[in-house]
Amino acid sequence: MKCQFCQQDVDDPCHNKQEMQQRAASHVDRCEHALKDQQGMGSGARRSDIQSGG
Repeated sequence: MKCQFCQQDVDDPCHNKQEMQQRAASHVDRCEHALKDQQGMGSGARRSDIQSGG
C-alpha cells in the first residue's frame, strides 16, 4: 500500500499523523523524512513566497 505521508509503497503504512510521528521518533527513515517535509512545508515555503514578492 502507498503511505499517505511518505508516498512510498510499504506493507504497513501510517494511518494518521500521530502514528507517523511515533515511527519517526523510533528512527524509521521514511517517517522521519515525511515529518521533516511536513514541517518544512507548513511555514517555510509560504514565507519564502511572500518575501520574494517584495
